[in-house]
Amino acid sequence: MKNLPILATALSALLFAAPTQAQSNFPSQDIEVINNSKPGGGTDIFLRFATAEASKILGAKMLVISKTGGVATNALKYVASKPRDGHTVFSLLPGHLLTIMRGTTDLTIDDIVPVVRGTIDPELFVVKADAFNSVKELVATSKTRSIKIGGTKVGGNAHVASIILARKAGIEKYTYVPFRKSGEIVLNIASGRIDAALLNFDEVVSQLKSGSVKILASMTPKRLSALPDVPTGHEVGIPYNAAVIRGIGVMKGTPEPVIAALEKAFTEGMNKPSYLKYLNGAGQSASSIAGRAEWTAQIKEMYANFQEIGEELELLKKKK
Repeated sequence: MKNLPILATALSALLFAAPTQAQSNFPSQDIEVINNSKPGGGTDIFLRFATAEASKILGAKMLVISKTGGVATNALKYVASKPRDGHTVFSLLPGHLLTIMRGTTDLTIDDIVPVVRGTIDPELFVVKADAFNSVKELVATSKTRSIKIGGTKVGGNAHVASIILARKAGIEKYTYVPFRKSGEIVLNIASGRIDAALLNFDEVVSQLKSGSVKILASMTPKRLSALPDVPTGHEVGIPYNAAVIRGIGVMKGTPEPVIAALEKAFTEGMNKPSYLKYLNGAGQSASSIAGRAEWTAQIKEMYANFQEIGEELELLKKKK
C-alpha cells in the first residue's frame, strides 16, 4: 500500500505522455487543405502558393481539396467531421463567418481557430472599358436604369460587399447578378452583359492589359502602388474599404503544439520569395501576412461587423 502514490504518479505520467508523444510526431500523414471554392479561383491560387513552402517546412504533403456548396457550408461540415489533429486545415475567409451566422452548420464562431492570414486583396470597382468614364457617371445612370453588379453566391461576402458599395456610392437602382466564379464575372463585364463588379487585381489583370475593362476606383484607404493612377473610393465619393481577406484556420480542439507548428510553418513559408512575389503580383505586400493573434482579432472584428450588417440585410437565420 505504501507504493500506491508512486504507482499513481507513474500511471499519470504514462497517461499524459501519450498525447504529447503524438503531438511531437506531427505531421504523421498528408495534410488536407480544404478550399470552399472551385479550383482555379482566387482562393485556390492563394492556397497553392501558401502551402508550397509550408509543406516543405513541415515535411508533409499538403493536398488542396475543393468542397463547394452553400458559400462555405459544405467545406465547414467536412472539416468538422474530421479528427482535430491538424491534418485537416481550411481556407478561412469572410464567407465562412457569414455561413456560421446563417446557421447552415452547427458551428459557432468559437469553433474556429484562425492560424495565419495570408492576403488582404483589395477590391477594385471594375467596369467595361468604354461603358463609364467615372463613378459619377455610373451613379447618374443608376437613376434611370438598374445597374447590373456581378458577384459570386447570393448571401456571400461578395454579395454583402456589393450591397454596401451600392449604398455608399449612392447607386439608386441595381441588380445583383451571381456567377459561379470570378472568370465568368470578368468576361460578362467585358462583353457588356453586366455593368460592374468588385474584383481583385489578379482576377482582372489580363483584361486590363487587353483594354477590355477598366477600374473606376480601388476600395482602399490609399492608392495602390500597383495602380498609382487609379483613385481610391474615398476620392470619388465612395467612403468604403473592401478587400478579400484570406487565411488558414483549424477547428477548436486541435492541440496547441500542433496549431503552433502550423502557424510557424505557414508564416515562415509566406515570407519566402515565391509567396512574396505572388503577393506583389496581386498589388499586396508582406504586411498582408499575419500570425494567429492578429488574424484572430481581425476575424472577431469582422464577425461583429457582419452581424450588424447581417441583421440589417436579413441574412441571418431567423430565430424561431
